Amino acid sequence: MYGKCSSLPDAWSVFHDLVHKNAFSCNIMISTLCANGQSAQAIHLFLALASDSVVRPTHVSFVAAKRVLGLFSESLGLESGALEEAFGGERHAMRMNYYPPCPEPELTIGLDAHADPNGFTILQQDTRVKDGLQIVHCGAWVPIKPLPGAFVVNIGDQLQVLSNDAYKSVEHRAVVNSERTRVSIASFYGPAEDSHIALLAQLVADEAPACFKDSVYGNYLQSFYASKLDGKAAIETVRY
Repeated sequence: MYGKCSSLPDAWSVFHDLVHKNAFSCNIMISTLCANGQSAQAIHLFLALASDSVVRPTHVSFVAAKRVLGLFSESLGLESGALEEAFGGERHAMRMNYYPPCPEPELTIGLDAHADPNGFTILQQDTRVKDGLQIVHCGAWVPIKPLPGAFVVNIGDQLQVLSNDAYKSVEHRAVVNSERTRVSIASFYGPAEDSHIALLAQLVADEAPACFKDSVYGNYLQSFYASKLDGKAAIETVRY
């Protein structure tokens, strides 16, 4: 798309129009720039999105995130709005991650192992790099290879709490490589900081006793940041 525009402002105009037609068009197009080796332009456009008074990152991710949350509710046998109500408010954020190539990737890590503290994260991966995101599966680190046109949805701690362990938050990390720059765009969706988080009573039974204590999400965030990205240490602070 950028190649069809005569200037950066023209490209931004195209992005602005696309966002109002499809909530995640901007993510796909920024990722396309990265795939074409135009990381600087992608960062420029991301910053333009972040500063625009109409198309803020929270607005861009809102439609898709609400739909995904409804699907999570339905998969638990609940009404589609159950988890949204349990959130007691919403907190959105979008972040662009830039990982430059490293000549000795085995000596460093792009982002330490952790599980996201929020409800869930929608991630746009860089399709040029096949081993950037890794998750823990059966005790081993497994690479999540990017699929063109697809997003990754990482379950966060608050969904694990609200679902009473039916869903598990995903422990993950980012690794670097020696040849390519990697860029990713993460859209975070979770409760408001003053929300009181309590697991859903409908999901407690004799065979599934309550696993987590109630908490205020803002306090949980403080615990998470105090753990300094230490795997899934934060969620253990609210487990019975």
